[in-house]
Amino acid sequence: MADPEPPALILAPLGGDARALAKVIESTGTPSRTVADAAEFKAAVEEFGLENVLFVLVSQEGATQALGEALHRIAETEPDWSRLPTLFLIDDIKRPPPGYRILAAVEDTSSRIVLERPVAPAILRRIARTMAASRARQFRTKNLLDQLRREEERSAFLLRELRHRVRNSLAVMQSLFKMTARRAESVEELAESFGTRLRNLSDAHLRLAGSGEGAPTLQELVSDQVLPYAGERDRLDISGPEVWLSDKIAFDLALVIHELATNASKYGALSNETGRIEVDWTTDTETGELVLSWRERGGPSVSPPERRGLGSSLISSFLADGENKPETRYEPEGLVWTAHIPESDYWTSEPTAPGRLQESAHQDREPS
Repeated sequence: MADPEPPALILAPLGGDARALAKVIESTGTPSRTVADAAEFKAAVEEFGLENVLFVLVSQEGATQALGEALHRIAETEPDWSRLPTLFLIDDIKRPPPGYRILAAVEDTSSRIVLERPVAPAILRRIARTMAASRARQFRTKNLLDQLRREEERSAFLLRELRHRVRNSLAVMQSLFKMTARRAESVEELAESFGTRLRNLSDAHLRLAGSGEGAPTLQELVSDQVLPYAGERDRLDISGPEVWLSDKIAFDLALVIHELATNASKYGALSNETGRIEVDWTTDTETGELVLSWRERGGPSVSPPERRGLGSSLISSFLADGENKPETRYEPEGLVWTAHIPESDYWTSEPTAPGRLQESAHQDREPS
């Protein structure tokens, strides 16, 4: 449903004036709200929010000192993108009402218009359209500023993520080299084995960036992200029915699995030669959710990190808005991570369009 159009606020204590002005304003396609005094005006601004008020129209009788003070506070506190257009309809420009005189202290008068009554409806409509267009440009400016702020935040996040991944990649390559060197019997074998692992690691990064073809199954997603760090296939045990994930969930989960595998290679079950990773998933028959578990076995003892870094935040934020939040446990046998994937984000038959659930997807589910 589209957001409602911002209204014009009409402050005209005399009922006949209020109805006549509202009729003219609404004939331009602009919704209006009439208020009787400064208190109702302030309540309306608070209700709609300043960013959702198109303009203000004030009659001679409504331009009280209390209203002038309210408009003065708005002028002093509104954000840089905003200049609330205000139209005063008064009896004598040479003797303005107190509400208008208070605003004279505000230097920026570009958003204020004063007309002597009576004003022809055609002129009032023309000015109303002009003020509405001016305010619409302000709203567009606000949207652009919000977009720039979001882009700056995203750029800052990506930069932090890049630094984090570079540090992780260097640590992982060092760990892979040490592990490969311990098993290699010659320089040639070391070069071949280490080169293979580096290629596998590169393939995993390409998959993570969406460079692969087709929609991978959950088993393929886990294998792609873990095997480059495990080195040997028998160190990764995967079990669960064949399922596909929506694009958004698949990408987010790949980031998490990649982070878990990276941490396991540095501190957990993949940091030695005997540890194993167990990944399994089952369907919760009551909720329909896919319950996914990551378990580390045979590695060194683990404990919660002393500080929460980017990696920990990434792992804990996966589907954190749902009712069943992800859970991380540091058990004596190794780290355990569990997540619940909503029924709407996975299916048991390969999608015809990756990332988009088909209407028949739920019909294709295996009976629970």
